[in-house]
This record gives sequence, structure tokens and C-alpha cells, in this order.
Amino acid sequence: MNVWKSFIYSLFSPTMIGRFRMQKIGRTILYVFLLVLITNIPAAISISSFAVTAGDRLQHVLAEDIPDYEVETGALAVEGEEMPYTTQIDDTLVILDDSGHLNPEDFADDEDVTALLEDRAFMVANGEMEQMEYGSFSFTKAELQEATGSFLELLPAFIALILILLYLFASGMKFIGVFAISGIGLLLKKIYPARLQYRHIWVMSAYIATLPTVIGTILDVIGRNGDFSFWIYWLLVIGVSIIVFRTLPKPKPRPSHV
Repeated sequence: MNVWKSFIYSLFSPTMIGRFRMQKIGRTILYVFLLVLITNIPAAISISSFAVTAGDRLQHVLAEDIPDYEVETGALAVEGEEMPYTTQIDDTLVILDDSGHLNPEDFADDEDVTALLEDRAFMVANGEMEQMEYGSFSFTKAELQEATGSFLELLPAFIALILILLYLFASGMKFIGVFAISGIGLLLKKIYPARLQYRHIWVMSAYIATLPTVIGTILDVIGRNGDFSFWIYWLLVIGVSIIVFRTLPKPKPRPSHV
């Protein structure tokens, strides 16, 4: 059975998960990498989309018809305009304000905003807000234009690097999770006797993690992955583990000799 069929069966069939215990460790490791790849696709799309949107918004802020400005010792100064300066570029509201009268919370309900305020820059993209304080940075509009041009040329490489690092980190965390699930399996082995070596339990643990991981990804996509996501994941793990162990064949009793 190929890894794709294994993935599908792991979503609904505890019996098949129990049968997977005979698979080789190498095949199961490959499966874990595949599981991480599938369930991180939404995050990869979100990160890529945000990075591209941020680059596009930055170009808006650097447009030629925007007043000149500079950031020095962590504070914005805009030349010769009454504050706040606002303009609409495409579907994006662009704001410059060095007066300190505006703050990001004033635009929390807006869909698309890019702003340079007195002490920070912030962006609202599709209703989600990100902000960054200037700190010790100092730059002018012209310097930012030059730096942005170089950055946008390298943006695809940066996105690829970030996604690779994200995938490696997520894979490492998933393997740690599989080892934790195998610990639960060792406890269940005492309750539901079965002829299992640790490698069998570890292999089953990788497939037991499938349904909780997929549900966690779906909750994250629909914005329901809140404070209880950790407990939901592990309650599902325990529930699936118990069902899987109950489906395992019980060892035959040894014949008694009179």
C-alpha cells in the first residue's frame, strides 16, 4: 500500500492503523514527512500570500506621489503635509501620520491598510493586522525605496527559505509528538495485551497522529484553533489510540499441559 492510501485509511480506519504496525520504520518516517507536508500547505500559502502582499503594500507607501518622509531615532517626520496624510491606492488605504494621534487599533476593522505612524509601521491585510516599531532604525523615503527594490528581487528566495525552515521545524515537532504518542501506546499495551514490540507501537503512533493533525489544521484554517487546540489534539490522540489498541488481535493462550 502506498503512502497516500495509508494517509486516507488513517483518517477513518483504526483497524488499518493496527495493521500498519508491520510496516518498516523507514516507510513510516517517510509517511511522517508526507503528513507534515500536507498539513502545512495552508500555512505555506498564508505566509507566501502575506509576503507578496507586504511587498506590494510597501511599494504603495513608496509611491512617487506620497510625501517625502524620514524615520530618525525611532520617530517619523513627514515633510510639508497636514497630518494625518491619507490616500487610496487601488484597494489600499495608505496613511502617514507623525502627530501621534492615530494608533493601529483605530483601523482594526478595516480590510486593507498600510500606515507609517509616529513610532511604528503597521499593515492590515484581509482583516489581519501586523505591526513593527521603528526602534533604533533610521531611514529616508529614498533609502527605503532602494532597499525595497533589492528586497523584492530576492523575495522569492526569502519565501522559499522561510518555508523550508518552517517545514523542518514542523517535521521535528511532529517526530517529537510521535514519540510522545508511543509513550501512551506503551501504557495502553498493559491494558490491552498484544504481541507488540516498541517499533510496532512507534509505527502505529505515526498513523494515530494523522486524524488529530488534520483536524488541527482545519481548525486553524477556519480560525477556530484557540486556547483549547492543545487539549483537543491530545484528547483525539488518546481516543484514537484506545480504539486502535482494542482492534489489535489478542495473543492466543498457551495450551495447558496436564
